[in-house]
Amino acid sequence: MSRTVVAIALAGALVAAGALELLGQTVPPATKAEVDKLIAVLKSDAPHKEKADACRQLGVIGTKDAVPALAALLPDEKLSHMARYGLEPNPDPSVDEALRGALGKLKGRLLAGVIGSLGVRRDAKAVPAIARLLGDADPDVAQAAGRALGSIATAEAATALQGALAGVSAANKVALCEGMLRAAESLAAQGNRDQALAIYDRLRALPEPHQVRAAGLRGAMLVRGKEGLALLKEHLGSKDYILFSAAVRTTHEMPGAEVTAALAAALPALPADGQVLVIQTLAHRADAAAMPAILALARTAGKPVRLAAVRAAAAFPAAAQDLLKLIQDSDPEVAQAAKESLAALSGPQVDAAVMEMLAAPDAARRALAMELIGRRRMTAAAGALLKAAAGDADAAGRAAAIRTLGDLAGPAELPALIDLLMRAKEPQAVAAAEQAVSAACLRADKPESCTERLIGMLPKAQASQKAALLHVLGGVGGPAALKAVRDCLGDADKEVHVAAVRTLCAWKDIEVLPDLLALARKTDAPTDRALGLRGYLGWASNNKTPAAERMSICKQAEGMVQKPEEKRLLLSALGSIATPEAIAMIMPHVDDAATKAEACAAVVSAAEKILKGPGAARAAPRLLEPLQKVAQAAAGDMANRAKAALAQAQQAEKAPPKSPARKKQ
Repeated sequence: MSRTVVAIALAGALVAAGALELLGQTVPPATKAEVDKLIAVLKSDAPHKEKADACRQLGVIGTKDAVPALAALLPDEKLSHMARYGLEPNPDPSVDEALRGALGKLKGRLLAGVIGSLGVRRDAKAVPAIARLLGDADPDVAQAAGRALGSIATAEAATALQGALAGVSAANKVALCEGMLRAAESLAAQGNRDQALAIYDRLRALPEPHQVRAAGLRGAMLVRGKEGLALLKEHLGSKDYILFSAAVRTTHEMPGAEVTAALAAALPALPADGQVLVIQTLAHRADAAAMPAILALARTAGKPVRLAAVRAAAAFPAAAQDLLKLIQDSDPEVAQAAKESLAALSGPQVDAAVMEMLAAPDAARRALAMELIGRRRMTAAAGALLKAAAGDADAAGRAAAIRTLGDLAGPAELPALIDLLMRAKEPQAVAAAEQAVSAACLRADKPESCTERLIGMLPKAQASQKAALLHVLGGVGGPAALKAVRDCLGDADKEVHVAAVRTLCAWKDIEVLPDLLALARKTDAPTDRALGLRGYLGWASNNKTPAAERMSICKQAEGMVQKPEEKRLLLSALGSIATPEAIAMIMPHVDDAATKAEACAAVVSAAEKILKGPGAARAAPRLLEPLQKVAQAAAGDMANRAKAALAQAQQAEKAPPKSPARKKQ
């Protein structure tokens, strides 16, 4: 058969098989002709890939007719694996016969593969032949035999595995034990409890490997059901940590109050590492019956155990009062762990305990309650927090209440928060109220909807409150807020004026540019001028500002920069624009000793960006002279970068121009 015919045959079969896979039972199975075409590929001189693809498809649509051709490839070093891939899913009994027949003809890796396939197919008839290979000199073969017998998991297979255990080599022991564990699991699922237990009990009694002993104990406990509780109790007192930890971890799969009781009863007598493991397990079970034993250790045990117990208490809502006491522990780590657990506890009784703390006469406990309210997101506590914010006798407590409100409150609480701001006297309370009002506004679906209310409070506010309102308006943004802030520039109070200036300089919308330019030109107010110029040039460095606007800002600012630090801001902005025009504006500053280093860096940075862009060849001639000057003026790494950019520009200048791409019609 020619390769062309083979390829056509294979393609047709692949299409048919793909349709079968996609549509399942709604499409009839592949026809004999389609299967025959794939078989013909296997028998031909087709390339390896085509034969491998044919094997793969015969795994989907193969029939009894495909078995001989696939079996014939089992001795093939390159295709044996794919042949087994095609055979394993085929339900015809002749597959098992072919695989069993290959056992006596193959060696090494190929034999191990066939053994594995018989295990996948769970061929009970293959057990005697595979059992004879458990002692094979080739470890791959012996290990494959052990795992395959475990997968087959008949009584005969299990007996063969157990019989081989005594004489198994160290290299093959884990694989043989893995097979025994597989067999025991299958036997237990089939209802053959006694034989499964015999395997598990034998494995848990081995001196090693440790993972096999642990798995054996797990199986022995679970298959025994309620009777496994006796094994748990036995191993809770074991000095063998492998079996102790295996027994404890197995309880994750053992429901029942009696299991919890056994774990809790063992706690006091265990060493510290055992206590930690059991505490974590009891927390996972979350059975309230274990809480007294855990809390007893939280109060009296050594530090590692105390910490484990305190953290485990987060699983028990009823532990809230105990955790409240532990928060005051003299050991800061224990106190912090108690705080973390209390914050994580769920349930109304925990919230009630926290609210009780909020009413405590002790300022420290009230502050702790506020922290917990914030961490637990107790939005229902907003009313109590508002009351505390207005009436707490402690100034720090009032500020803490306002901060917590800021973490929880939304637009609905905005009027009350603004009222708190308007009545706040201490600087820390004003700052906390400002933060809370700002947070509530920003949580609104449309933050600008809060603007009218904020602006309405400006005429009534004292200087500190007015400054805070201006800061909030800056965060909200929008035309109305901008006008209100602009109107406050002329306020007679210095604090308000400074707040308005700083708010404009931090404004997030580009509409503020004229205001910033006006500030930058105020030669009679040096502070305003410096802040305005800094804010104005900040927009020139902002990549979100359109390039043309950025260049315009720099040109406007060029005549206003005076101090070296102002010139450096301009150079930084120009360097980020990366155009020949920006470089031309930078060049005069190369001759200024105060700005030479920054100017050279800006030129090189801009040039490097230009030369990486699509217009490099067009811009290159305008870069040569600036880069030559910088290469001479700069030093060290910057000079080297300038020289490299210069060489790149010279090369780009010589390159033939690219023809413009045709527009699509």
